[in-house]
Amino acid sequence: MCIRDRSKRTVIMGLLFVALTIAHVAWVAFSLTRDQTSESPRFLAQATPFDEFTAPFMEYVQNKGYPAEEHFTVTKDGYILRLFRIQAKNTKIQRGKTVVFLQHGISDSGEVWVMNDEDKAIGFVLANAGYDVWFGNNRGNKFSRNHTTLNPDKDPAFWSFSFQTFALYDQPAHFSYITRVTGQEKINYIGHSQGTTQMFAALADREATVVRHIDKFIALAPVVHMKFITNDFMNIGAISRIGFLAQALNMNEFAAFKPKGAVFSAKVCKAFPKVCEAQQWALTDADPSNINLDRWPVFKAHQPAGTSRQCLMHYSQLINDPNGTFKKYDFGEQENLLQYGQANPPVYDLSKITEKVYLVAGTVDRIADIQDIERLHSEIKSSQLRKFYQGHESMIMGNNPDHIPYILEVLSK
Repeated sequence: MCIRDRSKRTVIMGLLFVALTIAHVAWVAFSLTRDQTSESPRFLAQATPFDEFTAPFMEYVQNKGYPAEEHFTVTKDGYILRLFRIQAKNTKIQRGKTVVFLQHGISDSGEVWVMNDEDKAIGFVLANAGYDVWFGNNRGNKFSRNHTTLNPDKDPAFWSFSFQTFALYDQPAHFSYITRVTGQEKINYIGHSQGTTQMFAALADREATVVRHIDKFIALAPVVHMKFITNDFMNIGAISRIGFLAQALNMNEFAAFKPKGAVFSAKVCKAFPKVCEAQQWALTDADPSNINLDRWPVFKAHQPAGTSRQCLMHYSQLINDPNGTFKKYDFGEQENLLQYGQANPPVYDLSKITEKVYLVAGTVDRIADIQDIERLHSEIKSSQLRKFYQGHESMIMGNNPDHIPYILEVLSK
């Protein structure tokens, strides 16, 4: 492709991205005044015929023939987390199977692992391969927007968390609960994007419950160092500006799930797939043709699932660090002294990680850049690195997920 053609395509894709973003933001802003539902829309579960756009997780997987369970666990600091569990199609839930735990990325939910075609959705593929598959939901997303004492709609303290909080509280709670229910002492963990960040943080801190129960750690599109991120919208400081704007507007919750806005976005993607392709080209995947655009509207109908402004700001701090250092949240000097006993946030010591870590990198990923992942690989001596022609989103919503056989190979060892 000549430079002129490439430049023309860049401009066109950029304009399409802007158009979709403006439409999406406008609709979501409108929906804020009309739609107060932040959880998955259970009131839509009775809709007939079955609608993939609106079906909650349990209805969605059961309609496809998978036995499913819904579970709840409570963290030490009072957050009520919802987990899902499935096994092979047209069977019943059984004890004794090898456990695989799937952890979603930022502003996502456990649903992302089952939105693709059945033969391409990692959650379904693992279940049909004979595994006991569990899906985590971090605090603050639409399935875990609950607490024993705090009200997410009234108490700003509810939203005081980032991935280091997931590592300290959510992941141990998930692991403790799953081992009790299944009787299995070891858990295989597969994370995507932020789902990898929180596990690297937990392992670097040597969180006792996680260290005791983890078996293999498969990191899809691992996000730790962010020095070489090629997502221009994040690289130019847009993420910081969004975070500061949210702070100025007293918005502690970020990207809350709004059913009507999500379905509208999905319908746009279904009607104009190239518009959505342009959006992902700008944000996540240098080659968005890897994304399964036939299934992307279903994915969009369930997203975003919500997170905290602080979580967004923590990634902003990583991006803005000139050395790409992986460190804890920077509260400011005074609060850092109270939280950490030092003026600057502590750096995570990745050399402490000795567990079996499998890094799965995408060569056209605009967020988890290969150079950053290679640095991570060099810091964790027990890690292995495999590269695939995938982007950030095609890792879970790809039309040619050639990394899935590698995942099955790792788990079978």
